[in-house]
Formats: sequence, structure tokens, C-alpha cells
Amino acid sequence: MHRGAVLFAVLFAVLFAVSCKKSPPPGDLPPAKDWQAEKPSATTPPPPNPHAGMAMGSGNPHVPTAEPTGPKTLDKLSDGRLAMGPFSLAAPADWTIKPVTSNMRAADFQLPGKPGAEAELVIYYFGANGAGSVDDNLDRWLGQFEQPDGKKSRDVAKIEKTKFGGQDATFVSVSGRFVAPAMPGATENVDKQDQSLLAAIVESPSGPYYFKLVGAKPTVDGNALAFRTMLGSLKLR
Repeated sequence: MHRGAVLFAVLFAVLFAVSCKKSPPPGDLPPAKDWQAEKPSATTPPPPNPHAGMAMGSGNPHVPTAEPTGPKTLDKLSDGRLAMGPFSLAAPADWTIKPVTSNMRAADFQLPGKPGAEAELVIYYFGANGAGSVDDNLDRWLGQFEQPDGKKSRDVAKIEKTKFGGQDATFVSVSGRFVAPAMPGATENVDKQDQSLLAAIVESPSGPYYFKLVGAKPTVDGNALAFRTMLGSLKLR
């Protein structure tokens, strides 16, 4: 009888425990060890942001990314002109086409000049939405130049509203001391006296193109007409 009483007591305890176990009411957190394990730790990155990188084209096939690509140059068309996005253009024969390795650069040209008096034209493309307003870009470019009399470069620059290739465009020119990061995000600056900027922002059905020619003033001045002629050669394909 004693053994039977013990078995009955054990069975009763088991049934009582099962009957008392209930599911947590809706809205209650799961056991602490479960939800705490789901919180990102210092070494576990948070869930990815679906919008991260979209401004530079991540996930959008129509906007270039900042990731490097293999070297590429503009394709030559059957008529000898160069293809650049929706445009074709005629480049000066003595300008050297340099390969580009960034999707944000549409083209790169080295201008002829004496050693120490170099100048370079970089054509940027940031997708259909561009890289800010026209004034934003003018302010960035002109902010890289300092005037000997302390005036703001924006106050002495020549800014012209015009058209190239039948598209609305803004043309700007300025000279002075050029001070700018050696490359985006760099802490080391380029600091050169007697430099010039000739630049244009040209709209297109695919978004604006940014033509930025910077270099030694004598070289830039000597190629000003060639640069303007190149812009005038733009045609939609």
C-alpha cells in the first residue's frame, strides 16, 4: 500500500503541473532568453536598411554606384564622334582620353600642357536625379577657389545660362588659388596657386552631366575655346 500511495502522489503531481501550464496571453514577450538573443550585440550588425545606399544607386539600375569598375573609355562611333550616355560629342584631337574606373565618372581627359602646368577635364554623371541643384554644385566648385583680395569666388565668377546640344546648361568660370581634398574623403589637400576652373552642368533626358575642367591658368585659358567647342558639339543620339 505504501508503494501504491507513492505512485499515486507522483502521478497527481504530474497531472497538476500539466494542467497549470498555460500559453502566455497575446502580446506577452517570449521567454527572456529568446528575445534577448534576437537583440543585435556589439559585434552583430543591425538588420540591413532597405533604403541604405539608394542615393548612390544601390538597388537602382539607373543610378551609378561609387564602387570601382574595370577601366573604360568612351566608345567611338562610326562618324568618329564619341558616345557618352545619351550624347555624342567631338573631343579636341590633342586631348588625351584617360580610362575611368568609377561609375560616377563618364569621361576623363588630360589636356596638353607643360610639366607643372597640367589641366584635366572630368565629366561626372550621378544618375537621373543628379547631385543636388545647380547652385549647390556651383557653390561646391567655387568654394574650392580662394581670391587674393579675400572676395568670395562666387562674387567674381562668370556664370552663364545657355544651351548645349539643345539642352539647358549652366557655364561657369573662375580663377584663383585652388584648395580642395586630393580625393573625396581625403584629409590631404591639393593647394595650388594660379589655377582656373571652366565648368558646365548640362541637362539631358537621362539626368545632368557635370563637366569640370581644372588646372593651371595658362593651360586652361589656352584650351578655353576648345572646351567651349567640345560643349557645342554635344548632340542627343
